[in-house]
Amino acid sequence: MREIDLLAYKVSIVKDFSLYTALIISCKKNESNAWALLSRPVEEQDPNYNWRPFKGWSNHPALQYYMKGKNWPHNYHEKLSKECPELFQPPPVDVFAFQEMNKASGSVQNDKAIFSSITSLMKAQSYEMSTLEGRQKNKKRLYQFNLVSLIDSDLVRVFFEGDKIESSFVDSEDYLCRYILNSEEAIARIKFVTAKSFPEVIKDYSKLHSKNKEVFSEYYDKFYSDAYKVWQKANLLMGDFRNAIRSDLTAARHRYDRKFIAFSDVGTYWHTEEKRLVIELHHESITLPMIDSLNRDEALKGVVTKALVDIFHYDGEYTFEEGIPF
Repeated sequence: MREIDLLAYKVSIVKDFSLYTALIISCKKNESNAWALLSRPVEEQDPNYNWRPFKGWSNHPALQYYMKGKNWPHNYHEKLSKECPELFQPPPVDVFAFQEMNKASGSVQNDKAIFSSITSLMKAQSYEMSTLEGRQKNKKRLYQFNLVSLIDSDLVRVFFEGDKIESSFVDSEDYLCRYILNSEEAIARIKFVTAKSFPEVIKDYSKLHSKNKEVFSEYYDKFYSDAYKVWQKANLLMGDFRNAIRSDLTAARHRYDRKFIAFSDVGTYWHTEEKRLVIELHHESITLPMIDSLNRDEALKGVVTKALVDIFHYDGEYTFEEGIPF
């Protein structure tokens, strides 16, 4: 069961998909206790820490192509850390523990409320991401998630370095959470924020949404710049292309020899020397006169031209050819 206080987002239409910059927010209030965050110097090269986690989901093939790559979190953070340093640059300290402390006496209480805030954020994020596949069947969307622990009280950074211990009030602090969910380790960056500073932090996330639009628009254009040439990209789009032309291709075949035989195996490749796209058809009944007929069929040409523009963003020359049998 999802246990969270707020799920907020900004949404914009970018190209042909909806982009959501989402905030999952846990809200806590404590008039008597402050939240003390115990911290130490950051060791960015520590292999046990992933300072650049990315939590997002998309059902758009152009965006999936990059988001599923091993280097995606690093590449995304490289771009966003320059534009939104408050959210994506490595944190100034490494929070390794936390504790509630009485404001009047300074006595140590417990970490129950802080731990509850963290676990509810991680579980809510896991829940939201697990349900997206089933909810977004007909529309292309992308979600980028951010976690915020909002406290209506004081935040205190207790910094340990060697024998030195220093404490100071802070408006926000980033925490790299490593948590076991469904028998797997989950890593997320959680931003602790005081209630009084939250309005300013919201401005940072609004800026993030604007930059997300720029970044994902850039990757979208990068994908389609050569999607018809690169096999790995074209393969992601081939199912949609086959579905778009299947019935009309069958009808064109019928116009040639009055036989209803579907071409179930359709592929494409880029002819480098002639600078044109080749649409390969595989079937034992194919003949050269049939291929010539399909290439001259005006009704089929209109459907295929539109499908290539809509799916591959390609508006150049193309021809049908018999596929090489294997």
